[in-house]
Amino acid sequence: MFSLACGLAVTVAVNFRGGGPEEVLDSLPSNIDLALKKINYTETRDGVRRWTLVADSAAHSVRQGVTSIENVELTFFDEKGEENGTLKANLGQINHEVGLVEVEGEVVVTNPRGDAFYTERLAYRNDENMISAVDRVRVVGKELQVTGRGMRLNVEDYTYELLAEVTALIPGESDVRRR
Repeated sequence: MFSLACGLAVTVAVNFRGGGPEEVLDSLPSNIDLALKKINYTETRDGVRRWTLVADSAAHSVRQGVTSIENVELTFFDEKGEENGTLKANLGQINHEVGLVEVEGEVVVTNPRGDAFYTERLAYRNDENMISAVDRVRVVGKELQVTGRGMRLNVEDYTYELLAEVTALIPGESDVRRR
């Protein structure tokens, strides 16, 4: 995550074609140290891409160690570097110290099988490759629909667990309920 902040800083330094430094600093809110539009950042581990973040804008606060992002798309990759699903949301925040990405607003996660996970807010832990949500979640697959409150989702294999108030609808079957 620290590398994201460094990458943002280098991108600004290389591509900036504006007024003098004083003009740029005056235009930033007091709690923002760096702001970018149209970002595309890829995280790699051992030379293999693990995820790519695309966002309309990013605002980074060095003091807080947090980057706020808008219109977020996070693409996950498997251990071979091949695309393995996406996460989209209206807003997000990256906490670089703990490797946490929190997103909210029309959140949709899709996997390679075509399943879609819908919620209003969730968190992705980079070190665990795990997504978690505490709000209502709706899962739509080819052969079933499941709703529940709270979820844990492994991004590597898309196994998931809905934690409470689970209701499943299987086409041709009656509602199946478990609490």
